[in-house]
Amino acid sequence: MNLLVADIGGTNARFGFQKKLSSNLELINYLNCKDYKTIDDAITYYIQKNELNVENIVLSVAGPCSDNIVKFSNNKWKFDKLKLLRKLNVDSLLAINDFVAQGFGFSNFYKEQNLNTSIKNIEKYQLKLIKKGIPIKDSNLLITGPGTGLGVCTLTKLNNYVYPIEGEGGNVNFSPQDELEIELLKFLLKEKNYVSFEDVISGRGLQNIYKFINYKNKKSFKNVPPSVIGELALSNEPIAKKTVTIMFSILGTAISSYVLINGCQRGVIITGGIFKKLSKLLDQSNFFFNLINKGNYKNYVDNVPIYLSMDESNGLKGSAICFKNKYFTKSRTVYNI
Repeated sequence: MNLLVADIGGTNARFGFQKKLSSNLELINYLNCKDYKTIDDAITYYIQKNELNVENIVLSVAGPCSDNIVKFSNNKWKFDKLKLLRKLNVDSLLAINDFVAQGFGFSNFYKEQNLNTSIKNIEKYQLKLIKKGIPIKDSNLLITGPGTGLGVCTLTKLNNYVYPIEGEGGNVNFSPQDELEIELLKFLLKEKNYVSFEDVISGRGLQNIYKFINYKNKKSFKNVPPSVIGELALSNEPIAKKTVTIMFSILGTAISSYVLINGCQRGVIITGGIFKKLSKLLDQSNFFFNLINKGNYKNYVDNVPIYLSMDESNGLKGSAICFKNKYFTKSRTVYNI
């Protein structure tokens, strides 16, 4: 089989290799996207470095993948599926959204989850419970999380398959919930005519909010990387800390909206390094207040358990699982005929 899988976001590209359908992933490597001009270069480097004979490829990509030309949402890379297939001389190539891969990575958890999901079973899937709830077994499971952008995917069951419903939920309108968030929206609308949740819940979201708080406090602003804002927040620097708590508050609003729209009463899984690194500040935000501030539907959302994913390789695992799901891949794979 000789399957190469890749999980490619706006900043990092993770690669792995699987010899057989039943074997574990090996040779997991992390590359920085900015070090490679094209996705072809990054894949070729990984193959040559590890001296691999690759027959099939699954690429999970931060962006829509339905067209033959795939453009990354938060990355300058783009590729033509057929041309890439032929250039790499492999038998098949499948491109899927990165949060579809995350969804497939949690498909076994979805199957095993029940009303009495134990802590031991949660830990088996490298999940951490951050909000208790009562999962409804026949409902859907939401996977979302901030990174370079904001990914969203819904897991459901279709014809005995666990099936990910892909979309671009991160790009729906940012809906402020208090006076400060309204001020933030007005501030951002001075620079652009449309503000999405992704503009305030992501790496650049941290930068946008940080800029706004500095402006509001009449302080000079320098373009600070998201990682630095996070470090400053964890060291209790007031403006950076306020930035992170605002982002978490808005994330609570976004998650509750996704839960209501997609009927995700089975649970929510939050992924991504930003949330994991900064989660100690969660309780200092309005995340939980905004989460259940849904009027008559407060209990609907409040009963939903929320988990934090600690597994950085879940996207790679999901890509490998997706390859085996012929129901999903049948019309999406391109072949070297």
